[in-house]
Amino acid sequence: MKSLERILPLILAAIPLGCSGASPRVAGARAELHATSPAPDAVAAAPVEATTTAEVAAAPDAPAVPAVESTPTPGKKRIGSIGDFSYIYKHPEHKGLALGYVRMGTSVALRSDKPAADGKGCGRGWYAVEPRGYVCLDPSMTLDLEDPYFKALQTVAPKNTEVWPYSYAFSNGAPMYSRVPTAEEAAKAERSFGPAGSFVQLAEWSAGHEELIRNGVTIDATDPVPDYFAGGKRLVGAGPVRNAQKLVFKVIPNGSMLAYAKAFELNGRVWLVTPDLTIVPADRVRPFRRSTFHGVDLGGDVRLPLAWNRTKGLRPRYKRDSAGGMVEVDQAFPAKSFVQITGERVNDGKKPYLALRGGEGLFVAESDVTVTKVRDKLPRGIKEDQKWLEVKIVPGTLTAYVGSTPVRATLFSPGKGGAPVPGYDPYIYSMTKTGQFPVEWKDRVAIMSPDKGPPTVLWFTDVPNIQYLRAPLAMHASYWHEDFGNPKSAECVNVAPEDAKWLFDWTLPALPDGWGGMRPGDGNGPGTPIVSTAL
Repeated sequence: MKSLERILPLILAAIPLGCSGASPRVAGARAELHATSPAPDAVAAAPVEATTTAEVAAAPDAPAVPAVESTPTPGKKRIGSIGDFSYIYKHPEHKGLALGYVRMGTSVALRSDKPAADGKGCGRGWYAVEPRGYVCLDPSMTLDLEDPYFKALQTVAPKNTEVWPYSYAFSNGAPMYSRVPTAEEAAKAERSFGPAGSFVQLAEWSAGHEELIRNGVTIDATDPVPDYFAGGKRLVGAGPVRNAQKLVFKVIPNGSMLAYAKAFELNGRVWLVTPDLTIVPADRVRPFRRSTFHGVDLGGDVRLPLAWNRTKGLRPRYKRDSAGGMVEVDQAFPAKSFVQITGERVNDGKKPYLALRGGEGLFVAESDVTVTKVRDKLPRGIKEDQKWLEVKIVPGTLTAYVGSTPVRATLFSPGKGGAPVPGYDPYIYSMTKTGQFPVEWKDRVAIMSPDKGPPTVLWFTDVPNIQYLRAPLAMHASYWHEDFGNPKSAECVNVAPEDAKWLFDWTLPALPDGWGGMRPGDGNGPGTPIVSTAL
């Protein structure tokens, strides 16, 4: 572990971290941050379909109603996943792109409790699932939802109704145990990590990932000891810890992010239960505080244009003095908040100001804010009754529309390189691409990592509400910072967790009950277009 901590800054200094946080941009050494789900590969040839009136779940006269995923079908038998991912195919055979998948610890309703008669390449049979597609009853799936391993996975499965499916922490370098160790076992296994609570400060590349860490705050136990870990028991199942005889299943390196579903105390120590049922000592991670930032629904008393304070400090309001100049008044507005403006722009001879709507002669300095305004006309190919998103890279603003009607506005963080520059590869220089991209894959919760194959060097555990636009370019929640409105990622559209969930539920296609991820096309419906522009 010591050797890994020595070389990790050197490795990452040469590898921009895709959609993560503050990261260097080194030509010729690009490694994207991608989900460890089918997304980057399975969507390459996903068909693009136009959104029609019948497919739009929210009409312009009721624009803020989300196109949420379907609800469970009562009385239907279900099939559950006990592997990382269990893929759903259009036909009962391993052929073509997956329609989606079932995540470990979750289940999907069956259209029939009998295997398909024409299934191919699956010894125990293909089962038709709701609302479409087939899953193979391979070792990653079970029809026995009373199976102890599946029931244990259910206790740590994400709840799709929650903005925060898990609690999150920043690893100081920690073992991920397959069972609760004894004090002697822990002392031996953790000898190379240093004293509990200590950590090696990483280099500048990690600064953007550490902004919400609650240094000096301990994680308290909030749950009883799970039955499946009581008395030093080890879980045995078909998942990642199946037949794991090693006490330390793997290590989560310093700098990686940890998601945990439970925190319990045993043997005088607090232990965190991860979504894949490993156990991490709480004194070897630092918890994140939860960002409170989110956008605003438009309509009624709130309408565009809006002026956002995207800085980290207060910004003043102004009024005219008797000589016609501008003077500050004691009505500053806080960081990451907005004021409504009229669109009137005035100049006091020194710099421009924007008039506040209903502000009784109040103004904000144009240089202090970034502005969300209504787009002049619909982008090419977008219909008046169609859902779409506009992301503006330099202003750092994101607006959801139904046709020409804006329905929600917020801030987002684009790539550190900003908008593309002619002659420079956006992929290499951490620039957010411009263009029109339909949503091509959605992950409700997934691990993101620059590693090829299973993540071992660096990963961001269980990032919520990921939507791929053109892999590896994605729009996703960022739980490790809240500097929205400013360049932050290596290319992706970073949004606040609450906004990420709203956007995920609102865009098409809507995730069916029990599905953990999906792509558009082949009966799943269209992907909502995202229009990315520099200004």
